[in-house]
Amino acid sequence: MANVTVGEVNKAFAAKGLYITVPLAEDVVVSGIDILERVKTPGTIKVLMRVKFLDDRGREQQEVFVCEGKAEVEKKFVRKAVELPKKTLLPKRPGIDFEHDREALEHIRQGMISLLVDKGYEQKDNAASDLYFEREGKGFYVNFAIRLDDAALERAKALVEVRRSHREKGGNHDYALVVPAIQEPLGLALRLQERWVSRNQDYLAVQRIGVYGVDNQDPNTIYPFTVYPSMIELKRYFMVTSQQWSLVRSRYVMERTKRERGDAPMASLVDMASGLSGMPLGMGT
Repeated sequence: MANVTVGEVNKAFAAKGLYITVPLAEDVVVSGIDILERVKTPGTIKVLMRVKFLDDRGREQQEVFVCEGKAEVEKKFVRKAVELPKKTLLPKRPGIDFEHDREALEHIRQGMISLLVDKGYEQKDNAASDLYFEREGKGFYVNFAIRLDDAALERAKALVEVRRSHREKGGNHDYALVVPAIQEPLGLALRLQERWVSRNQDYLAVQRIGVYGVDNQDPNTIYPFTVYPSMIELKRYFMVTSQQWSLVRSRYVMERTKRERGDAPMASLVDMASGLSGMPLGMGT
């Protein structure tokens, strides 16, 4: 493509009914755009794109962005199913409750290990975090928490310190705080869980700390609550599960209300998402 500015690119998207913006200054010169993935729902679109642009010294740089915005509805969209992982899927649990914190911790731990190994990461020893993985020289630091509370914030801040210790190379790695997706069975109300995310998401986004929730029943399904990792395959995976999470959450609240009224038993999170989205909830891109 001919060199254009970010402002011109944004206008071109709008002319096609896609109201998304490239997160760069409008006068930055763009030398190329590759659309890597699109997830579209009625009225909205989420795009994973690689943008090539010129920096203030005239050198070409590139970044991968997730851009989300409104989209004009043109025709019925058929959602693409998620490709199952190349490796063995972990077994699902019979329900969303946990008998104790240790069970929940092992569940989310195995889920995160399985996802990263499936994406080509190798688990290695590193005392800086609960778990550490590496792929092509880039590290992935993981801490765990059972509930999004003050203790969880300390676990996230520990990752911030790890990132700062890397100085200029901190941005080359990824950092994750991993929790159960629904924490009410573990004593934390959903509204308090979501309040924690809302209160801390800006701070965590600046520090590039991702918060991810492992489905209570299916450890093969993990939802993003804040920023995405830098790896393209993981971005694609979380673009899909982020759409599923909004459906899972809504259905969970409805089922919880019915249960409190004595109208119906609680359905599993996986059944909720599968019934609403028509998509298998495996890993993969």
